[in-house]
Amino acid sequence: MRVAIQLTVLSGVLMALAGTIAAADAPATMPTTMPTTAPASITWDQAKDHIGEEVIVTGPVVGIHDFGDTAVLNVGKDFPDTSRFTVYISADNRAGMPADLDNGKTISVTGTLKLFHNVPEIEAGVADITVVTQGPGAATQP
Repeated sequence: MRVAIQLTVLSGVLMALAGTIAAADAPATMPTTMPTTAPASITWDQAKDHIGEEVIVTGPVVGIHDFGDTAVLNVGKDFPDTSRFTVYISADNRAGMPADLDNGKTISVTGTLKLFHNVPEIEAGVADITVVTQGPGAATQP
């Protein structure tokens, strides 16, 4: 009987010790922020479904409207079609823009989508725009 009591006490001490060791390995607090994820990659015609989100939008440039200090790239469809996607490039963001950015090239633009006159748009700078294909003739989607 004495051996049984000693084994029971020893078992309890070992279980308490194991719990203390496990707690020592655990972090004191859980992280409060989640790891960041890359923006979703979408096509130009999906942009209207992602307003307010940071995304990467890809599509063919079909119209360029240069206003001297600012420029607008129409992607997928040209102005005045409201189903197009636009890239607004302000005067502050024009420096370093590729000179050969023209119709038919497919681009990817990273930024937060907003609506401007009921058209999905990203305000972008040089670092936000990537030319995906160089050749003209990229087809527009209906």
